[in-house]
Amino acid sequence: MQWFLFLLLPCYLFSFQKVTYTFSSEPIDVVIPYHPKDFETIEMCIDGIRKNGRNIGRIIVISKERYTDSAEWFDEKNYPFTKEDLALEIFHGDAEKAREFLASPVTRIGWIYQQLLKLYAPFVIPGISSNVLILDADVIYLKSAEFMTSTGQPIFIIGSNDTKEYFEHMAKLLPGLHRANPEQSGIVHHMLFQRPVLEDLFGLISEYHRTEPWRAICQSVDLGEIYKSCVSEYEIYFNFVQLRTHQKILRRIFWTEVVSDVSDISYYKRAGYVFIASQEWYRRWCKQTP
Repeated sequence: MQWFLFLLLPCYLFSFQKVTYTFSSEPIDVVIPYHPKDFETIEMCIDGIRKNGRNIGRIIVISKERYTDSAEWFDEKNYPFTKEDLALEIFHGDAEKAREFLASPVTRIGWIYQQLLKLYAPFVIPGISSNVLILDADVIYLKSAEFMTSTGQPIFIIGSNDTKEYFEHMAKLLPGLHRANPEQSGIVHHMLFQRPVLEDLFGLISEYHRTEPWRAICQSVDLGEIYKSCVSEYEIYFNFVQLRTHQKILRRIFWTEVVSDVSDISYYKRAGYVFIASQEWYRRWCKQTP
């Protein structure tokens, strides 16, 4: 009987009974992880959220070096992990395989690394708000937008993404964490992270894996998927909130992925888009296509 109870224990621990968080209505600080590949969009990104975001406080760019004077800069070296640390955890201490992954021309280590930068920003950046809007450097807001209510209740934009590896990873990370609605995705290239939710999420991850959350997130990556889309911080957070609390508002708004040059965004403004996202690989593909 004891072995049977042990097998049931993780499902019991993470059945995600609803909780009520104590949210703050303090201004939202914006965090933008930046890589030089996004040089075409970073200034428009900063300008767009400054002009159109409601209740916005600081705007902070995370990067290796300072690349812009339009926002604060936070050095990513101040984080408690490096790409090398992440690779070692992904390969469970196998240094040779970690080095191969880091050196591969198609490695996804930078992609995984920036996700951890986002998740840890509310805990690493000094004096940051408990309400942190994580904004990808290729997102450009064109119209007024709010990300939480006057009482601090988060507002999530609904996207559409069916990458099964994302949901397989989060099920390994926390048994019981699953896609809350098969017609909804949290991937819209930005999201409001709130400290009470992250503290709860990180606490459950640490409790289950008996290690720091960033290590557990890496250790839960499927080694057969490491050169693909293998983890999503946005899906983890979005689905955790849906399963864990009633304190959220879900919305569908008018936005689009742009696969061409974004130097002239007047068309998208006239068309009524609230924001656009112009991922670098989309732009590169467009330039290479006859």
